[in-house]
Amino acid sequence: MNILQLSRTSMYPPQNGAEVRLWKTAEKLASLGDLWVGAPPPADRPDADVEWIELTSPLFRFGPLWNELWTGLFLLGTDHPLRRPLADAVVDAVDAHDVSFDVVVCEFPQVADAARRLAAAHDAALLVNKHNAEHTIVDGFLDERGVPDSVRRRIVDNFRAFEASTIERADVTVFQSAEDRARFDSPSEATYVIPNGCDLQWIRDGGDPESAARECGVPRDEWTCVFLGSYDYAPNRTAATVISESIAPALPDVNFLLVGRNPPSVGADNVYAPGYVEDLPGALGLADVALCPLRSGSGTKLKMLDYFAAELPVVSTPVGVQGLAVEDGEDVLVRDDAEGFVTGIERLRSSPRLRCRLERAGRRVAADHSWETLLAEYDAVFETLREDGVAATPPRRP
Repeated sequence: MNILQLSRTSMYPPQNGAEVRLWKTAEKLASLGDLWVGAPPPADRPDADVEWIELTSPLFRFGPLWNELWTGLFLLGTDHPLRRPLADAVVDAVDAHDVSFDVVVCEFPQVADAARRLAAAHDAALLVNKHNAEHTIVDGFLDERGVPDSVRRRIVDNFRAFEASTIERADVTVFQSAEDRARFDSPSEATYVIPNGCDLQWIRDGGDPESAARECGVPRDEWTCVFLGSYDYAPNRTAATVISESIAPALPDVNFLLVGRNPPSVGADNVYAPGYVEDLPGALGLADVALCPLRSGSGTKLKMLDYFAAELPVVSTPVGVQGLAVEDGEDVLVRDDAEGFVTGIERLRSSPRLRCRLERAGRRVAADHSWETLLAEYDAVFETLREDGVAATPPRRP
């Protein structure tokens, strides 16, 4: 079975939550058939049984083209003028390789048009991986920036209609949470929910906190809160702003560590933004509390599972705990605003018993979310595709 996985971003080496999910999925798909990955060129080539179809069009080199502009043009309607050239760029790159595909996997809305065209041309099954209900993220992004309601509503409605049409045409759709699935009218027999996971043992091994402290510039023996995120993602940028401008000033004797690529500029003396850190377990080992002040987003959050795997007590917004079977006060502290985060952190500082309870709860949640266990669900996904007419898997290429 030949499988084509299409992504609007490179996925190797993975440096944020989305890329981790992409690469873990790619590894699973490569175990189910012969895998080609159509994506912008990777920074490095992994030692894995994967063929690469490099998307080198300028449309993929400039993020604002396939992100902000592509999204904003939904103001004009569902069939806006950037959709075709973006799809053409993907299809041309794939057609340059003389390969016939049995399954086409769509990882992002920006490659959905190309995925649909290629699935039809190859008489292949279309599998859509819905990382998020993207229109909800767009809605929050535009609302925070004060876009007029009439404009915001038109963009969001058109974007949702586009997402729904892709799901309707898919043979199978994989959502990250039941909440996301409920946002679309799709037949249950053609959908699966596979939440995000974590590298449980890697994080539990603990890394090297002493080395991480030197890399991050954080004092080793002071109370520290951590937030993980790639800051080229708008919800993470907004969360970092909340931490640096509202939470940190209210707690001057607490350090705040913002870990992730493209770090924001920070002015407060107690906020540290070292950028991407390879030793994630070590960086998490520096923290006493983990934060997730996300105001928008959907699906399960990898950062939450990493926090739980590190056995950190967590303070999160309701958005941060979406898709997770957790309760406020029992597994995590759920707070709506910056003031609530401040009081939540202070409560954890003053209550070792509460910290221990949340640490134990996080350990249990993480144990149910190992990547190996979760991604095994793709066996059932591909069994559904085979029942719908995809040929049985032939011998792997030599």
